Amino acid sequence: MTILQVNYFLAAAAAGSLTQAADELGISQPTLSEQIRKLEQSVGVALFTRAKQGLTLTEAGQRFLPHARKVARDYTAAMDSVSGIRDRQEGTVAFGMFNSGQYVLSGLIPAFRSLYPNIHVRVIGSNSAQVADLVRAGRLEAGVVALPIDARGLTMGDVLWSCEAAYFHTKPALTEPVTIEGLLQRPLVLPDSGWAQNDPTRRQLSERAQTIGMPFIPDIEVETGAAALAIAASGTAAAVASVPVAEALGYTNRLNYVSLDPPLIETFAIISRDPASLSPATQAMIKLAEEHMRMLHRQYQPT
Repeated sequence: MTILQVNYFLAAAAAGSLTQAADELGISQPTLSEQIRKLEQSVGVALFTRAKQGLTLTEAGQRFLPHARKVARDYTAAMDSVSGIRDRQEGTVAFGMFNSGQYVLSGLIPAFRSLYPNIHVRVIGSNSAQVADLVRAGRLEAGVVALPIDARGLTMGDVLWSCEAAYFHTKPALTEPVTIEGLLQRPLVLPDSGWAQNDPTRRQLSERAQTIGMPFIPDIEVETGAAALAIAASGTAAAVASVPVAEALGYTNRLNYVSLDPPLIETFAIISRDPASLSPATQAMIKLAEEHMRMLHRQYQPT
């Protein structure tokens, strides 16, 4: 039994004629007759008595009628209950973002809210590895992450943005790119202390240190990129940070910075667990995030 068959039954019962009901529904009479026949097969009993004078309900049809009306009302109410979410008029977006994303993607949420003012937005800023774990666990629908991450159980979109991470310091005499050997010889502060082993930037730096047989252990570990750059500005230690993030925080004017040798390139993509089950609001957030990240890529594309 389908809701279409129930609605056809109600139309035929109200019209008392298959021809009239078919005209009112805008379908052919054979189509209407076939669906009512399938409904009767489904319930196992005839619902109408058919005669030249028209249709009349059988005893079973009379008993079925109030329940069919209730089914039709409940179906309409069920569809109405999700219309706000379907039409992006209400609901919640649960979206993840790498720790420093709030600085470089600061225009994302205002842009989203201007389009969908009644949708609640919940953005969790964390290390990319943690964002991936939250999406994998179903606590977030999607998120923007720095690569590489553990992508098991996730759907990863294309790389939409890449930028350079540079060496920020207070030594005016240092103008040449810094090798991994030079990095290990100087005091260094890095963010994402809680996810040190899984942080994408640290993984790249650790791999470089391994090529020369050295462990990679920063002198100072803090939680955020903003804290790392603040310590670098104090002269206590240098920091490796994304150039766009440092610029957004005002540190490209306060600190000297040079490239690493070879340059360290950070790449970013959007992940989700099951694209087919994303809410309409999250789909809209992803579309806006993609637009913002492409804009950032054009602005900060590594040379």
